[in-house]
Amino acid sequence: MSRIIMLIPVDHDVGLTAISLSLIDIFSKNVIKKNNYAPILYCSCENHFLNSAPIIINKYFSDMVSILEYIDFSSELFNSAKYFFSLDKIIKECHKKKNIHELILITGLKSHNNIYAEQINYDIAQNISAEVIFVINLKNTSLKYALKKENQIKIFLERKKYKNVLGVVINNINSPFLEKKYCFTQKLIYLKKIRNNYKINYVKKTCFEQNVVPIIAQIPWNKCFLKISLTDIKKMLDATVIGCRKKFNRIITEIYFFNQEFQNMLQVFHSGCLIILSWNQIDFFINTFCFNLKNSIGGILLFNSFKTDICFLQKKCQFFIHNHIPILFIQKNVINLVTKLQMMNFDLFTKNKKYIKKLQTYISRFFSDSFKKCSLKNTTRKAMFSPREFCHYLESMSRTKNKRIILPESYEERILQAASICYRLNIAQCVLLGDPKKIYSIAHHKGIQLSKNIEIINPYLVRNSYIKRFMDLRKNKNLDELSAIKKLQDNIMLATLILESNKVDGLVSGSINTTANTVRPALQIIKTDLQNSLVSSIFFMLLPNQVLIYGDCAININPTAEELATIAIQSADSAKIFGIEPRIAMLSYSTGYSGCGDLVEKIRLATMIVKKKRSDLIIDGPIQYDAAVSDTVFKLKIPNSPIFGSATVFIFPDLNAGNIAYKAVQRSADILALGPMLQGLKKPVNDLSRGASVRDIIYTIALTSIQCI
Repeated sequence: MSRIIMLIPVDHDVGLTAISLSLIDIFSKNVIKKNNYAPILYCSCENHFLNSAPIIINKYFSDMVSILEYIDFSSELFNSAKYFFSLDKIIKECHKKKNIHELILITGLKSHNNIYAEQINYDIAQNISAEVIFVINLKNTSLKYALKKENQIKIFLERKKYKNVLGVVINNINSPFLEKKYCFTQKLIYLKKIRNNYKINYVKKTCFEQNVVPIIAQIPWNKCFLKISLTDIKKMLDATVIGCRKKFNRIITEIYFFNQEFQNMLQVFHSGCLIILSWNQIDFFINTFCFNLKNSIGGILLFNSFKTDICFLQKKCQFFIHNHIPILFIQKNVINLVTKLQMMNFDLFTKNKKYIKKLQTYISRFFSDSFKKCSLKNTTRKAMFSPREFCHYLESMSRTKNKRIILPESYEERILQAASICYRLNIAQCVLLGDPKKIYSIAHHKGIQLSKNIEIINPYLVRNSYIKRFMDLRKNKNLDELSAIKKLQDNIMLATLILESNKVDGLVSGSINTTANTVRPALQIIKTDLQNSLVSSIFFMLLPNQVLIYGDCAININPTAEELATIAIQSADSAKIFGIEPRIAMLSYSTGYSGCGDLVEKIRLATMIVKKKRSDLIIDGPIQYDAAVSDTVFKLKIPNSPIFGSATVFIFPDLNAGNIAYKAVQRSADILALGPMLQGLKKPVNDLSRGASVRDIIYTIALTSIQCI
């Protein structure tokens, strides 16, 4: 299983591309290439026109890094159907690629390019359970400024509570270009004035001490990497080379527009100087400065707003060509040229591999040793699904299982819609139980596109074949033939017998029937498996940041201590099936030994039974809900608790508490509660709430499919 890391820029000009390339360099030393797949997958949420990393990766690192196809998160799509489609797409892609790549590296959106960047980055990171690295800059290392920056990050994290933060990377420390915005030509002038040994400072250890986010790297600004060659200018301006292609590796330190009134131009000629002039100024320029030009300038940039023949220009530039002076030509007028020049930057996509490698080495050495040494495969992280992520996980697992799930309530519109969607998404093979003519008539009337490939079992044609088997299974109850025929008029009973005969793999019912109507036939026909004498239920509570399991909220009214222990064990095993690490909280109105009474003692005894039967499980009880979910409350009330205030499985003391709690959370927080999912039966049978939505039904079908052996 791969590791997903997301870089989120908090400031402007954080050097996100350079940080990405350096992380690729760090991790590429620890990954192994397998099955002809690149071990690292890179994904940029920015349009590739705004991000040069994909160009560089494709050019120099394609053997180690694959690039995920661009997914559109532009601001105009925010909160639209297309936005949620993009969000679903990146979740699906990450889940699909997890077993192929060892690292998935994602770079988030920059706020100056997208006004909704903060929310979009949060949505992506939360829904793919990414480990988050914030990237910031630091104008200076004074204590005052560092504390101001620390406070900025705290406010940012209070506004958006990320669930899996690795730390912060501080880049461009002491960069002079963060204090004031310079255009490209001004930057060149400024860089020339700065002495070569520009002072490098680090953030003092006293800074960021109160911040809960560790510093992963402190990277000082370095003048040496802000160099631009003629080749870079050619690429950025999309200029044409005239004559000799040699000496295009020259570093340009100054750019001058030729002015015929500028009499002191001889003083500025040097090998790092780029002279810009119009094609019709060539003769005057050569005649004026011909004795001082030989090898004394970095190059010539010609501009012309009219279509000019290159052969004609080559003839006019023979003097430059003869003296090996590089010449570039751009078909633009002076205004367009100036605008494009001012917008130019020290873009990495123009650089060669040698330069990129030097940059990677420089930045990588400032990352902490603990970060560099962490193993990709052995990194321990809590599995905390987001709602969308968990739903995609269910879809993916159910698709792999491809089980046959019978739906006995086939005249209900929501059931038909769910079956149609499950077929289209290949989530499971839904089998409808009902009169085909009536089913198709309802589907047509409700506008549901029901595929002819969805199997329909006509109960009128199969009922009689199950009478004998039904009587055999219920012979201890002296079931006669007339009673069997009468009971088999109930489609749920018939569907349960079809399940028992192995014609299907699972059953989902309850959208128009009570829980008892679904569970009773299952208990009579399917019965409990060899390891259980109890049937219980759980709900998957899809909270914004994680998925929790509540049990038992639907079946057992007032379970004994032994029954509570069984429910806890069943729930923990179910959690594992669905990729959730079980940390069990046996809930009570009391925590530890703060309270007493029969109810508390029942929970305490149940906890002891679980510990004795299953020493491998992490469990604590009796414990109050706040101590089970809050890191702060856990430290105050029960600091030695093995669940550390991060329980994932909650066992309620009785049905009264459990049912009230799940409905209160579901309705008040407006979240999806999947279930109840029944546990302990030989074959999976699951009950729906009569208020279940189409989405609830789809995911209950998926749950049932995953339960199948």
